[in-house]
Amino acid sequence: MTKYQITIKDFVYDVEILDDPRKDEVRVIVNGEEFTVVTAELSKSPAVATPAPVRAAAPVAAPVTSAVSMAAPTTAGPGTIKAPLPGVVHSIKVQVGQKVKPNDEICVIEAMKAMNVIRAPREGTIARIHVNAGSSIAYGTPLVDIE
Repeated sequence: MTKYQITIKDFVYDVEILDDPRKDEVRVIVNGEEFTVVTAELSKSPAVATPAPVRAAAPVAAPVTSAVSMAAPTTAGPGTIKAPLPGVVHSIKVQVGQKVKPNDEICVIEAMKAMNVIRAPREGTIARIHVNAGSSIAYGTPLVDIE
């Protein structure tokens, strides 16, 4: 078990690698939540990473935001689509009252210079939009409600 403290765009993450990172699928814990991630070798020469010291009692530093305010998670219902990753809402592709089908584009979240399309998981009508384009969001932030 290797522990790291990783900072990405002023967000600090405590990461613990539970499996051998050379495997195709690796179990990791990020800020206390376990994930299974898929890995791929990018080059033949091995990269060497030095783990940062992690203090067990030290809380994770709060993200620093600049001119863009961080969208605070609000109460989410059973039809709420939540952010699968932290980032910035690049665009919102739906409007309140709009009917959506499974796999329709809901919004785009920019994270680490990649555009991540968030799609409707089921059929319904957009009841509420919780975020605005340009908002910085955390993992799990409600994006829209589908009824």
